[in-house]
Amino acid sequence: MKVALVTMNVLQGKCEENFSFMMDKIQQAKKDHVDIIVFPQNAISGYLLGDQWLDDAWCRYVDSFNERLVEESEDIAIVWGNIRYRNQRRFNAAFFAYQKKTHMRVKKNVNADYQCDARYFEESSINSAIEFKNYVLALNFHNEITLADLNINIDAHPYDMEEVDCLYGNVVYVNAIGMQNQGKNVMVMQGGSYVHNQRKLLYQAPYFQTDYAVVDIHAQEEVQPQKKHLLDALTLGIREFDKQIFNAKMPWIIGLSGGLDSSVSCALLAYALGAKRVHGFNMATKYNRDTTISNAQKEADALGIHYHDGSIQTLVDASRDTFLKEYGFDAQKDSTLVMENIQARARGYLLGGFAGILGGVIANNGNKVEYMLGYCTLYGDSVGALSLIGDLTKVQLFALAEELNKRFAKEVVPMNLLPVLEENKLHWEMAPSAELKEDQYDPMKWFYHDYLVDHLGRDLDVLSLMEGYLNHTLEEELMKWIKYYQLDEPQNFIKDLDWFLNTASRNGFKRLQTPPMLCVHKRSLASQIDAQMQVDRTQYEQLKQRILAM
Repeated sequence: MKVALVTMNVLQGKCEENFSFMMDKIQQAKKDHVDIIVFPQNAISGYLLGDQWLDDAWCRYVDSFNERLVEESEDIAIVWGNIRYRNQRRFNAAFFAYQKKTHMRVKKNVNADYQCDARYFEESSINSAIEFKNYVLALNFHNEITLADLNINIDAHPYDMEEVDCLYGNVVYVNAIGMQNQGKNVMVMQGGSYVHNQRKLLYQAPYFQTDYAVVDIHAQEEVQPQKKHLLDALTLGIREFDKQIFNAKMPWIIGLSGGLDSSVSCALLAYALGAKRVHGFNMATKYNRDTTISNAQKEADALGIHYHDGSIQTLVDASRDTFLKEYGFDAQKDSTLVMENIQARARGYLLGGFAGILGGVIANNGNKVEYMLGYCTLYGDSVGALSLIGDLTKVQLFALAEELNKRFAKEVVPMNLLPVLEENKLHWEMAPSAELKEDQYDPMKWFYHDYLVDHLGRDLDVLSLMEGYLNHTLEEELMKWIKYYQLDEPQNFIKDLDWFLNTASRNGFKRLQTPPMLCVHKRSLASQIDAQMQVDRTQYEQLKQRILAM
């Protein structure tokens, strides 16, 4: 039996475009004498549509495409995902049509971090076996397996850089690619459709690419699994966000400081969209070092982007003078934080102006550790239409920087920004710094705090961390950095943990106001629902005293 797998870029909300693409592939499959053609979940409309699903007129419209597809099934079986809408009831379903007769399987609601199915869809037990050409077929979603000769699984599954795929069962699996978003979650659908039968992988589509493939499910030759690459996921996410939201026409404006975060973000934009779409702005003050200013210029030259540099010191001084002369406040009197924030907001203000002049949008440069801790300035370095690297820790950016240099076949992200680990010691030529005051360096303990940000709330909680510290059962990788930063001294460990938790807690209001985020984990800070409150820390305080008594 010949099956056509269509790894399809499902354009969010673009029903007619998606349907037209499907019709072209159906006609091609007929010419290829295919028995069954399979499309992804929610192939007509996209899956992550947010409260658009609550619009009854919209749902009736989306449902209307089902009958149009059924009409094409006279001489080929067609499998697709779409909603069934009846009397203000919405069912997310998989459809099988052949000779203009249909079977339907309703998806069970899944409350993923990025989607709450139960808010939009109802469930139903409709699920009959399908007899087709001496086969018993089963319609499934994602990785479900049913007792049948062949499982046909459709999906709208986003990329997760920590996830390991498991291929098993007699399965024709078809997944969407592209970008779909709701709220602050900008998800990258990973594709990777495959046929696995009789314990053999017979075919797998490349990840993050559209693909049409005809596969004989009784083929004997095995293939090797495809590999997923973070850079390919980010590239697809940026391109599709740019195309679907901004019609692939608007310039992208980026603050290019010469530090790691902005350097990686700028290289990502140039790699995904081309250098001519990118405008980098270096906005220096008296605190910016010659090395970072030089880094920005060299990267702009290497990438070939539009580059503009200048000093914003006059604007910063004018803001300070306005505070004093017009309102009687001396912004420099006590804490330096006010003047630091003035600099950051001046840059955000200018980027907004540049975007208006050029008719473009701003890219945000913040990383995951900064977002978690609120180490950013509202309306300053927190502005932007899209956070490109907000789901990546600083440590993950080190590897991404090297991969970008490899793809460009030259040094575009300055190597002087990357640490060198020698004999269990970190050496920095340019340690991370916001450069907002003299001799300033970021307060994070890199690698250690990256680990906490990456694992807390996912596979680790604070109390388990403390208990592991007490019982000497923490992972070796974590313990390595605890010792490196001398946190194996209990007082140091508690002091740092207090700082980390208190900083993250009091800055929850900042996380609520950050831009939409390109997500490379299904659980990200974009999907995190913060409750701003003072948490009862009775158990924390008890463990804290036990650790201090060690």
